[in-house]
Amino acid sequence: NELRLEDIACADNLPKAREMSDEPVDPRPALEEKCKPSCTKYLKEYEACVERVQAKGEGHCTGQSFDYLHCID
Repeated sequence: NELRLEDIACADNLPKAREMSDEPVDPRPALEEKCKPSCTKYLKEYEACVERVQAKGEGHCTGQSFDYLHCID
């Protein structure tokens, strides 16, 4: 069991017990909300695809969905 530098660096970046709050807070939802305004192009493309698929009754919008999710991620 060798001690690796990566293990030490990761451990040093973890908050200490006294610095941690009782309830962890996930920052992702707030960050996604901040990014959404700059991703309207991808959202519109996804919504247009959904309308086309619903009208045709076949197909999918996986690519458009991933483009939008990648943008807000």
